[in-house]
Amino acid sequence: MPTESTTSLFANPTTVALLRRLAQDVRARSNDDISPPGLSHVLLQILELMISSPTRFDEYAGINVEWIGNSFLGEIGNYFEAPPDARPAILRSIFTSAYRFICELEFTQPGEASFEIHRIMNFVHDNLDGFTGTDRQQLVYASYAMPAQVTKKLLGHPSIAEFRQFSETIEKSRKLREEWDKNLKERLALLEGLEANINKLTSEYNFVGLVHGFQKLKEQKEDERKFSFKSLITLAIAMALPPLIQLGFVTQHIDLIESHKTTLAYTLPTILATEVILIYFFRVVLSQFRSVKTQLLQIDLRISLCQFIESFAEYASKARDKGSTALSKFESLIFSSLVTDEAGIPSTFDGAEQIANLIRSVRGGDK
Repeated sequence: MPTESTTSLFANPTTVALLRRLAQDVRARSNDDISPPGLSHVLLQILELMISSPTRFDEYAGINVEWIGNSFLGEIGNYFEAPPDARPAILRSIFTSAYRFICELEFTQPGEASFEIHRIMNFVHDNLDGFTGTDRQQLVYASYAMPAQVTKKLLGHPSIAEFRQFSETIEKSRKLREEWDKNLKERLALLEGLEANINKLTSEYNFVGLVHGFQKLKEQKEDERKFSFKSLITLAIAMALPPLIQLGFVTQHIDLIESHKTTLAYTLPTILATEVILIYFFRVVLSQFRSVKTQLLQIDLRISLCQFIESFAEYASKARDKGSTALSKFESLIFSSLVTDEAGIPSTFDGAEQIANLIRSVRGGDK
């Protein structure tokens, strides 16, 4: 992974200009006798890599940028200010610092190192004995100890810390998923229980639409019952009005009753005929009212019995398999037609015949 630095060292225009100046000076004295031989040429390769890929060094050598970035630039500044005889020693120190950047770059960048970097590292390994003192210590540190320090630094990075917590997060996620699965199973069990109850209620109150059909039939019969009851009240009032009217007339005209005897005599048969007709229709409506009440009672009974229709279906299936006839009466009650009890209702022709006999008897009396 790339290392992060708080500042961009190599991409800074001032740094680039300073590196170019140093590379130009090293190139001019590349044939000087600086121990070990070839150091100037290898340092020039490092400088050219830094100049050509400044962003790459800032990205993958950020730890050394943080650790020795300023001192590296200070050494280059001191190089140009130092007298010529002191410059070879400063140049070796600059080389060791530059080599640290190369080592970190090779260690942290993805993929294989380039051929130039391999050649630089091979030069240090082959000529390590040509360095002494602090320069040798820096090269040994950069080659062997520094990768461990860089690794330690990288492991303390917040991104790596989050990655180390990833296993804990996975464990928490696993436990959370187990809890969700448990809650889901409980909820599924609850839903299945509710579904079973709903199915049971549906079977009890609306099995194959039977209860719904009875309910609609009951509503129709209730309308018939109300209409019959209103008709009975109307006919009762109509039956009471003619005698009451005639009685009121006689009471109010008692002094003149002798002069109205003929009128009363002629109106009396009409009143009696009207009463007979009203009584006949009253009996018809009363019988119809009783019939509707009987049918409503049967419908209510069947609605109540339909609450057990599911158990009945299961038991009927078992009973038929055994050849039992215990359910025959139950089935005949549920699926039989409604009893209307019309035996007591007089027919229209019978009533008409009675009215005709009454009229003939009145006419015979007049003669």
